[in-house]
Amino acid sequence: MTNKHLEDAKTWFESGVKSFEKNNRVAVAQFTHSMIKALDALFQEKIGEIPSRHDKSIEYFKELLKKNLIKKEESKYKRTIRDILQEKNDADYYGKYFSKSDADKRRKQVKRIIEMVEKYVD
Repeated sequence: MTNKHLEDAKTWFESGVKSFEKNNRVAVAQFTHSMIKALDALFQEKIGEIPSRHDKSIEYFKELLKKNLIKKEESKYKRTIRDILQEKNDADYYGKYFSKSDADKRRKQVKRIIEMVEKYVD
């Protein structure tokens, strides 16, 4: 059985890829939501719950590391996750300018996070 959160994460990601050529800000927002859903899949798998608010995802991620539920090497994603979450509202609501380069960077970051999550989630 596929994890529904991970399935959603991949759909959000695909949506971001499709939006990439038309609207960088929308692509960044889609990639951001993709990362959040991927992390939800990881949290559901490892601790049986997901954060009630997106900004709590970094705390949950740190908990997974602290409890050795994921490999210590995954700590390299902490800063990226935090930075993406901090820009979430800018991408979603405030119309911040994101360049094509920003969108491509976000795409690559989120792709790596999804690949990391796939190591731990069915």
